[in-house]
Amino acid sequence: MYLGSRVVTIDGWALAPTEPELTHLQDQVTGMLGRGREQATVENRGRTLSAMCRTTLAESEDLGYSGRLLRAEFQVQLVFADPRRYGDTNVLPGDTLAPRNPAAVATSIPVFHRGNFPAYPVIEIPNAPAGYSITSPGGTFTVAGATAGGTHTVDLRRGRVFRNGVEMLDVGRGNLWTVPPGAPLVHTLSVPGRVRITDTFV
Repeated sequence: MYLGSRVVTIDGWALAPTEPELTHLQDQVTGMLGRGREQATVENRGRTLSAMCRTTLAESEDLGYSGRLLRAEFQVQLVFADPRRYGDTNVLPGDTLAPRNPAAVATSIPVFHRGNFPAYPVIEIPNAPAGYSITSPGGTFTVAGATAGGTHTVDLRRGRVFRNGVEMLDVGRGNLWTVPPGAPLVHTLSVPGRVRITDTFV
C-alpha cells in the first residue's frame, strides 16, 4: 500500500530580552531535527505518538522589539515520508493476560491494535524450528530452510525473516497482510509464538 508523504509546517515566535538570547533561540529552532532523518514525538491528551521525519525548511527572521522583548518569527517544515504515526506496541497474547506476561506464547492469537489505520504484525518464534507457518484471514506466510534455534522474527510488512536480529535470506514466502483497527484478527501459528503490533494512526 503506497501512501504519500505528510508535510507539517510549524510557524511561531521566539521572544528574548537580549540579542544573544534571541540568537541562541533562533539557532535552536533552525537546527531542530537537522541531522537528517529523526524521530518526532508528540504527546497529546495522555497519548504519545511518534514518526520519522526530516527537515526541509528551517528559517528565522529578526523583527526587532515587541514591547520590552526582542522577537523573531520562525518557520520549520518537516516531511514524513511515511505519513503514519505510531503509538504503543502490544505484545500478544501476553498483554491480555492478568498479570501481563510479555514472554507468553500461544498458537492461536487474537491480534488487535488501538489505532485508526491498518497495522503490520511482527511475529516472534522463540526456540524456533527450521520451518513453520503463520496463517490469518489475510493469508499464509511460510518459513522453510531457516537456521533453527534462537528467536525468529517475521516482519509481515516486508516479508523478511530474522534470527536473533540477523536477517536470513530466502527462507520466507507467502502473503503479507495488515491488521485493521478494531476487532481482533486471529493468527494461527504452527509452533508457539507471540505477535507484536503497534497502534497505527494516519
